[in-house]
Amino acid sequence: MEREYAQALSDSLARGTDEAKLVDGLVKHLKEEGRMKLLPGIVRELKRLQMETTKLAPSLEIASEADRASAVAGAKESGIATSDVTINPSLIRGWRARSGSVLVDRSAKQALVDLYQKITN
Repeated sequence: MEREYAQALSDSLARGTDEAKLVDGLVKHLKEEGRMKLLPGIVRELKRLQMETTKLAPSLEIASEADRASAVAGAKESGIATSDVTINPSLIRGWRARSGSVLVDRSAKQALVDLYQKITN
């Protein structure tokens, strides 16, 4: 039951419903139905849904700010369009884009690994 409440809340928030009004309405409904004990479970489910959404959302890591424009264009060409761009200091050069389980790695490290594998095989 908590999962259904959490999904309904998440859907309402995605449609742009005012968060304060939504929470007030939920608490009022739970009190009227005598189901206030469900509230902690609903909060847990909302956090789980948020983590899933964040994990599956497209993201782009760049080595430096200078790589931003070319990385966004390259990721878009690879089918991953996102505005969520972060600088990853562990990248020497290039970029990495992730969307769900798809990773497009155009970093210098990956280029070196590919070169090594070609030479040793």
